Order: sequence, then structure tokens, then C-alpha cells
Amino acid sequence: MQSRWPDRIGIVVAVGCGLHCAALSLVFVLYPTLWMKRKYWEMGLWQKLIWLEWGLLATAWLLVLLAMIPGWLRHRRLGPALLALCSLLLMTAVITTSLHFAHRWMSLVTLAAGLLLAGAHFWNLRLSPCRAPARPSRPRVSAVKP
Repeated sequence: MQSRWPDRIGIVVAVGCGLHCAALSLVFVLYPTLWMKRKYWEMGLWQKLIWLEWGLLATAWLLVLLAMIPGWLRHRRLGPALLALCSLLLMTAVITTSLHFAHRWMSLVTLAAGLLLAGAHFWNLRLSPCRAPARPSRPRVSAVKP
């Protein structure tokens, strides 16, 4: 029996990544003084945010590999894997290139990619059969008394 935990953890990580993108954009839109305070940037806040995003992206790639390959071996459907691949490629293109800082709406693109990735994990999880361990059967007892 294959483990279904990579899909479950993948859903949590993908939603967490999307929430990170949405929340961080909202913080910078609502508090533009964060962009202007030099002390935050001098203490390395920007580098920590970049490392967090790269870490979430690497974790998402790892969980997709751990979940989608065994999922395909179980149910032989490419739909969840293709959706996961498209959403990860979109997320990777935005995070690792200059698109990430080009416009504040790129965070919404990353959020959409994260939600699509969570959907791919959920789809993969729903296609995988749930195999509970079989119980040993009991012998039938007759209701008729001798």
C-alpha cells in the first residue's frame, strides 16, 4: 500500500505558499512604509523572504515528485500530474525570475499557481483508492438453538 501523506502534506504546503504570497502582498500594499524603512532591509529581511520562498518552492517540487509518481502508478491517470507540473512551472517562472518583482499582481499569479497545486494534490488523493486493512471474517453464528 502506497502512502497518501505526500499529497496531504502537499496540500498544506501549497495552501501555505499561496497564503504567504497573498499575505505578504497585502502587508506591503497596506503598509508602504515597510518599503521605505531602511532598518528592515539592512537587517536582512529581504534575503530571509527570498530564502523562504525558495524553500517553499523546493518543498513543493519534492512533494510533487513524492506524491504524483506513486499516484500515477496507482491510478494511471496523468491529469493530476499535469496540473501539478503546470502550476509548479508557473510558480517557478514567477519566483525565480525578475517577474517576481516586476509588478505586485505577480503575487496573485503565484497564489493562483499555489491553489492549482493544492487542487492537483487533492485530485490525486481522491483518485487513489483508500485501502483499509482487511479484517478477518468471523464465523457466522446461527440464531437457532438446538
